[in-house]
Amino acid sequence: MLPEKFDENEIFTLAALAGLMLALYLLPKAVSWKAGLANGLFFTAMACFADEVLSAMHPLNLYNTFDSPDLELFDFIIYLPVFTLYGYLFITVQRFFRARLRSVRHVLFYLLIWIAFTSLMEMMAVKFRVFHYLEGWDNLHSLVAYCFLFPVFYTYANWILKIEASD
Repeated sequence: MLPEKFDENEIFTLAALAGLMLALYLLPKAVSWKAGLANGLFFTAMACFADEVLSAMHPLNLYNTFDSPDLELFDFIIYLPVFTLYGYLFITVQRFFRARLRSVRHVLFYLLIWIAFTSLMEMMAVKFRVFHYLEGWDNLHSLVAYCFLFPVFYTYANWILKIEASD
């Protein structure tokens, strides 16, 4: 359950967690905690599902996380608080720009920024050995996956924001 050793991947995870907490603290509160939590948990569920399918299910074993293929404490830290806060940040920023996200062009631009930023964060996570690519997986494969996932995240967040507006 505990990491084999406390090194750069655990430090990166804690830094990402601190950065997300700071960003959400500094940003004005644009959504309720219920909307943020619902969206954040959706991000977490999608990440866990993708990781289970792509990294743990036979015959696929495309990447591992942290120091061991077994679950450890920092797997839970990255899944629960980090991915949940990332989803909370996503819906918060989407709420800020909702009035501007009326055209398909603006929505695509918004999604491309998130896809690029998430790919950049994943590249950093690979450098810090949070993820270990195996069997030919690389950041380009993740980028393609994000191109499918982020429109789903956007649609779900929009649905949450509509529910919140009707309350």
